[in-house]
Amino acid sequence: MGPREGTCPVSNQTDEFNEFTALFERTDSFDDYYRSDLTTLIRFLMHLGASSEDAQEIAQEAMMAVLKTWRCVDEPQAYARAAAKTIFMRRIGKAKRDQDAAKRAWTPEQHRSPFVSFAAEAESVMQMLRMLPPEQREVMAWTIDGYTPSQIAKATNQNAATVRSHLRHARASMKNHLARHRNTTREEE
Repeated sequence: MGPREGTCPVSNQTDEFNEFTALFERTDSFDDYYRSDLTTLIRFLMHLGASSEDAQEIAQEAMMAVLKTWRCVDEPQAYARAAAKTIFMRRIGKAKRDQDAAKRAWTPEQHRSPFVSFAAEAESVMQMLRMLPPEQREVMAWTIDGYTPSQIAKATNQNAATVRSHLRHARASMKNHLARHRNTTREEE
């Protein structure tokens, strides 16, 4: 997921040109990666609980982190998600110190942009994800993005059993929420 050991030598003045040249040569492949993963990275962040606006900003920061280590990253998608999650968690910590910011962070309807559009079903999933504890929300965000529990465990430095447990509890919570919602809808009819 992260930089490979021994493949990114410590930079010195004689190596700077070679590193710049190598980075320049790989720019085309980074451009392709960037175009293919940016939207799914934004969606991943929204599944974690970020607003559309914040998700776009954080995704850009995470992509910069990938670009800076592009020569050394084995799995750029996982690296980008780990970086994005770290950036997002820092922002959440800051938002908790500011109650007004915390209230604004959970109103994605006000922050919609044409860049990322979601159907009503996606909004329902987003609402359910927001109700989950942070650990379960994170595992569900990775799962929705197509990662297996073992891949999530590796990318987040967690025990695979812990990831599976969070996933099991998250799914059960979401299933219960759906059942309650269906019962409420039927009662209204």
